Amino acid sequence: MWSTLQQRQSELQLLMNEQERLQKKLASLQTDVLEHTHKRNELERKLTKEQRDVAKLDEFSFSNMMRKWKGTQEDVRDQEMVEAASVELKWNEAVKMVRDLEVELDTIRKELADLRFRDLHVNWERLMKEKELWLKVNSPKDKAQMEELYERKMVVQTMLREIEEAREAGSKANVLLSYAISQLQSARNYSTWDTFLGGGMIVTAMKHSAIDESEDTIHKAQMALHRFRTEVKDVQALEANSFIVERGEFIKMADYFFDDIFSEWTIHSRISKSQDNLQDTIKEVVKVMHSLAGKKHVLDAELAEIEAKRKQLIEA
Repeated sequence: MWSTLQQRQSELQLLMNEQERLQKKLASLQTDVLEHTHKRNELERKLTKEQRDVAKLDEFSFSNMMRKWKGTQEDVRDQEMVEAASVELKWNEAVKMVRDLEVELDTIRKELADLRFRDLHVNWERLMKEKELWLKVNSPKDKAQMEELYERKMVVQTMLREIEEAREAGSKANVLLSYAISQLQSARNYSTWDTFLGGGMIVTAMKHSAIDESEDTIHKAQMALHRFRTEVKDVQALEANSFIVERGEFIKMADYFFDDIFSEWTIHSRISKSQDNLQDTIKEVVKVMHSLAGKKHVLDAELAEIEAKRKQLIEA
């Protein structure tokens, strides 16, 4: 009877932990959606202004006429086009971020609506009353120690699940980051041919096609990094004192890196810099992954020790 009650408690506790995790993720995603929606709207206003500035260059004005006489009109046009293109890249990324975050938000809402989370707290209270009654009647030997072992087991199992989810997110992020580096290398090769060897219109078109593909891959990598960062925070929230991940520049890169990369890959030298930045991000993710692997090893050993103690108490 006692073991049955403990098993029911374990199952309910895991479900309650999962529900709490999803609720925290829901709140975090709601904040992210608001922030990225604001950013998207700001970039949309900025893009409209940049496009207006480009259009003004074709209108008749004294300043435009003077620039034509001086031969600087095309230089000004090129500069305005570069600025507009940079803003448009950032705006495209912001639009994708809002879209994908909203999809993720909807997924979390559906998970929370699952029937397995219904009446959890009512069932928990009912179970606690059953246990209390059983203890009054039986008062088993070593019950306090057994209870402590069960509680710790729940914490360890929850931690292991969170670590596994974080490692999966980190692995996916690194795969996408590596793929983006290879795509940027293609764009860089076309850029070399176009810039230094006179590749012509076909090579230029191929370069921009490679950059467009890289943009989409880097967006997916950014989403994967966003999930990775969230999962790592979930792990730390469970046992902040016993598990500290030295994330270094990783969080900073996840926050602002992509704004920079969309501004920098328009010319050959900056494509190279973008590749270096992506490689640095991979290194930071790997550092965190090593920390997670180390903690998993410790927790696996602790779980085995808990099971051994439980068995010893039961068989004594």
